[in-house]
Amino acid sequence: MAAAVIEKKKRVVFLSVESLDAEALYKKFLDTNLDAFLELGDRGTYLDRDELRRFFELSLPGVDELMTWMRIGELAEENADGVVVVDTAPTGHTLRMLASGEHFKQLAAALDAMQEKHRGIMRHMARREVRDAMDAFITSFEAQAAARRELFTKHGAFVPVMLDEPWVIEQTRRLIAEVRSLGIDVPFVVLNRAKKAIEFELPLVSVGQTFLSGPPKGQTRMSGPHQIAHLTFFAGKGGVGKTTSATSLALKLARANPDKRYVIISVDPAHTLRDVFAKESPPKNLAVEIVDTKAKWRAFRDTIGEEIERAMAAIAPKGLTVAYDSDAMQKLVEIAPPGADELFAVIRLADLAADESIANVIVDTAPTGHFLRLLDLPRTAGEWVREFMRILLRYKELIPPSSLGEELVRASRALHALDATLHSDATSVIVVTRAEVMEETERLIEELERRKIPIGGVKLIEPLPSPPVTLDAIASLS
Repeated sequence: MAAAVIEKKKRVVFLSVESLDAEALYKKFLDTNLDAFLELGDRGTYLDRDELRRFFELSLPGVDELMTWMRIGELAEENADGVVVVDTAPTGHTLRMLASGEHFKQLAAALDAMQEKHRGIMRHMARREVRDAMDAFITSFEAQAAARRELFTKHGAFVPVMLDEPWVIEQTRRLIAEVRSLGIDVPFVVLNRAKKAIEFELPLVSVGQTFLSGPPKGQTRMSGPHQIAHLTFFAGKGGVGKTTSATSLALKLARANPDKRYVIISVDPAHTLRDVFAKESPPKNLAVEIVDTKAKWRAFRDTIGEEIERAMAAIAPKGLTVAYDSDAMQKLVEIAPPGADELFAVIRLADLAADESIANVIVDTAPTGHFLRLLDLPRTAGEWVREFMRILLRYKELIPPSSLGEELVRASRALHALDATLHSDATSVIVVTRAEVMEETERLIEELERRKIPIGGVKLIEPLPSPPVTLDAIASLS
């Protein structure tokens, strides 16, 4: 994500451009707050400082959205007389970023729950209300987060950019509804590559599109047929035709081999794939999967909460501390970064990759940056799973081998197996591109090669005069 600040001083316009570095921002955030987090955790949970440090330092998908939200707020505060213009990530991940204010609210609630145990002890000993530096820290932390949430809702505006294509229009309608549900204004929509006037619920601003001429850079990579593997990903920049290409291949394979099973699955939070099959059903031997990762995450989090409740009731002395410790631990679980739900998409991919009864699994991915993040998830999420397992093992005499423990062990094994699959001949990544985005395509190929992920070829998509909307039309594409 990038942000530009336009500030007017004495009728002179100043423009500064910033590319947001989430890793550096998160380090700065921890440098500022970690000592207070550890002190509060030490006061309010049964975890020691080393366990708490590992918990807070875990780098999960979603941290970049959190830090982007925070940095946009900082820029708005630092430039009260200016305008902050943000070039956002694609739909699904932008919605996560815009909702990050809720995460910081949950974090403040967890910190307050930890401090409440300390307050209760001090009330018992001093027989009066005692507040200290940690109370002041919590108040300041929540006040800052609340002020930034207000910046987004009272002084922010979100402008979607869309193409005149049925699936994109439907996705844009969902995007507008979700942005407005967060209390953020959507004043108009930009219509890109406009071919004709269309009717829409909001005012439209049309812009054209210039296509580059001449042979695309890296054309030698495009020779030869595409390599199809058991697990075949379609990757590339948003809007280049990944969903159409993935669907076309899945339909061709299923129709040509009616005695074999195929799966096409979306791991893009925007889930355009559901619009493709909204009016027509796929062949009987082609399963279409869209993982409701948010619902699965909520169920998983609730299960953890129940396990924590039982553990705390067993180990804590009766009386004052039981409710405090249980509440603090459950609130800690709730503040996993907003991308933690992607864990379940990856685990489902692991299950599908291991299923030998399926001939091919076709994967419609999120745009470039978030697809690369997904490829790293088996390793980064594995660290998160192992950390929870380490905490549970501390209470192994109290927590029976129930659904949570078994699920964590299964998740750990699945993530390890998928990581091995991604670096084997069982995986193929077909990069989808258009002439005008070849530079980003080259970077994607370089990143895949650096990660040693097999590349099955590059598919150059020429602009279609009329995008296909029926399954027969999609299947006929080369």
